[in-house]
Amino acid sequence: MQANKILVVEDDQTVNGLICQNLETEGYTVTCVFDGENGVSQAVKENYDLILLDVMMPKLDGFEVLSRLREKKQTPVLMLTAKGGEQDRICGFQSGADDYLIKPFNMAELTLRIEAILRRTQTVSQPSVNVVRGAVVLDPLSGEVLIHSKPIAFTPLEFDLLRSLMEQAGKVVSKAELYQSVLCREYSRYDRTLDMHISKIRKKMSSAGLPINTIRTVRGQGYSFEG
Repeated sequence: MQANKILVVEDDQTVNGLICQNLETEGYTVTCVFDGENGVSQAVKENYDLILLDVMMPKLDGFEVLSRLREKKQTPVLMLTAKGGEQDRICGFQSGADDYLIKPFNMAELTLRIEAILRRTQTVSQPSVNVVRGAVVLDPLSGEVLIHSKPIAFTPLEFDLLRSLMEQAGKVVSKAELYQSVLCREYSRYDRTLDMHISKIRKKMSSAGLPINTIRTVRGQGYSFEG
């Protein structure tokens, strides 16, 4: 079985070296770059299974790298940063990040996050028909989302969240279930990762002409697709 390919974009050479060394020990094929411009170039040129992206880099920071990448590819991205404020996490998710890990972290935690993202994005499923709810069409084989017959760019994580809600349309899907089935980790009420992804999905759907409450928040319970 071919090893998963991971791109590490981190300007601190010591941190970069430690991450790459540990990931190679875990059996991953790792490419290491030390600035944002080379990170964008490498990420677009090659096909990676996951990108680890530092936020605080000179000249071209992680948010800008991610924005440029999302114009070309939907490769899963785990952002690494010493900035743990909620607004910084929101910026990361709005730029298209899949997950966010705050420094300092230990390698065991990083490895678990990587495994969770890869497990979710590489799950092999049986061919299935399109999921259709009103003006929204999901193609599980291509990962494409059509709204009013127009293709809308969704990251793999956003696609999986929307699919889970659409397949249970009209039913309240708990946050715990979405964390377990889509984010592949346990739910914590202090973790707003899911809320931020849902907010981004809503904005995309609203921009495509759907009501903002197509995905309804049920306070204290979860979310429901009402389209």
